[in-house]
Amino acid sequence: MPASPTDPELSVAQVNRKVALGAAFMVLGRLAVRLISIVSTLLLVRLLVPEDFGLIALAGAAVAVADTLTATGYAVIVVRRPTVDRGLYDTVWTMNLLRALLLGGVVAATAGWQARMLGDARLELIIYVIAFTIALDGLMSVGLIRLQRELRFNLLFRHQIAARLVSFTVTIGLACWTQHYLCLVLGGLVAKLFAIAYSHRLAPHRPSLSLRDWREFLTFSKWMFAMNICSMADGSLPTIMLGRFQGVRALGVFNASYQVAAAPVTELAVPVRGPIYAGYARVVNNPPLLGRQIADGFGLLAAVLVPMSVGIALVAPEIERIALGPAWAGAAAIIAPCALYALGDAFGHFTFNIFAILDRYPRLVGIFASLVSLRMVCVLLAAWHGGLLAVATVLMATGLLNAMIWTQQACQVAGLRLAEVWSEVWRSLGAAGFMTGAVLLVRANLSAGGETGWLASFGQLLLLVATGVATHVMAQWLLWRLAGAPSGAETKIFAAALKLRPRLWSARAAA
Repeated sequence: MPASPTDPELSVAQVNRKVALGAAFMVLGRLAVRLISIVSTLLLVRLLVPEDFGLIALAGAAVAVADTLTATGYAVIVVRRPTVDRGLYDTVWTMNLLRALLLGGVVAATAGWQARMLGDARLELIIYVIAFTIALDGLMSVGLIRLQRELRFNLLFRHQIAARLVSFTVTIGLACWTQHYLCLVLGGLVAKLFAIAYSHRLAPHRPSLSLRDWREFLTFSKWMFAMNICSMADGSLPTIMLGRFQGVRALGVFNASYQVAAAPVTELAVPVRGPIYAGYARVVNNPPLLGRQIADGFGLLAAVLVPMSVGIALVAPEIERIALGPAWAGAAAIIAPCALYALGDAFGHFTFNIFAILDRYPRLVGIFASLVSLRMVCVLLAAWHGGLLAVATVLMATGLLNAMIWTQQACQVAGLRLAEVWSEVWRSLGAAGFMTGAVLLVRANLSAGGETGWLASFGQLLLLVATGVATHVMAQWLLWRLAGAPSGAETKIFAAALKLRPRLWSARAAA
């Protein structure tokens, strides 16, 4: 499938600005969503029990198998195409509608069987609600894909935040009223109804049933289906194995721990993939510039994610005591490896855009299938013969291994030397090492006698966070200066901070 050429109407500088602005909007949106999610989680863990979270995670994992297997990814084609017309959008909408209705019907028809297979009759009603939510997804406006193609991520940001606020309000309201696990899926159902209506307001497109371009999409879908199989196994099978061998309480602890630990990845790394892919599509015919963007992307990813993920792992005991409470005892030991597992996978998944934009799907699928097979064997053994901590440790180890393999393979595909990527990320890794030593040293000198209360834990958390932030920033700056102050992630971050400072100062003066 041919890649789209560089848009002649946009200069390289304009593309970079649009990509940066789009990434900023998506990151801001995810940060806002994460803030809402954190507040929601802190409230829900006090209203519900780990078994409730485990039930929803188990039902979600079972449905995700079918959902992931049939995911289309048609937005990739629309974004890459040099020109599009109404017929193409109508084809995308029609095929997504057919998929949603078919998948929702299959999930609903097999709800009872899934509940029996997973060993809990309560799952049947949960799966019915999820099936209806899936079927509704086909009514979403296809104009949202047009917004992505046009790099209008500010409108996507508004859509994302509004839907999340509705989900938060409904879920918390139902939890306070009923204290029943169904609130976790009913909130999503109401939010889906709102998101559909709002999508047609933000990105109106009156669709017509059409299958005019179905051949093009099915040609793409053969690789997408293979990727979906790998993604399904990677994302859902560990959850199903853990629930089957260790029970819903262990699964609930893992699910809550991962949500906390993976916050930097889900709220920063995931949302920038869309703008970065759109940016790659604009410069794909300029290999040197594409290589530079790829190396810069690795550097920026490391500068942002490494300190945050390592920092969460270091303060996991305080997070457990403050955020989760006594009902979630033992979560700290799971949060730490989950943070590093999410970090490793973030680097691995970051490279998928490189394979996609260069149309190297056979190689992408082959590597993904091999790494997922290795992980599944390890997770199965850990869940069967070990326990929750063993599973989390295996996921962490395979995540870090995957990051190294994916980076090396992506460099080969893009004609980029591994040393070019290493030159962008080593300072962040080194600074994280200094941060780890400083935080552990401070913790070792804190009073460890007796039971730590909530207030004492909060004070300790603030001290450890302050120590980690100060140490990492100083270490990264020193390493950057010792390296000759190269034009990398630090330069961009410092430049952005300098531009922001006058605005903050003006706002303060005006106030």
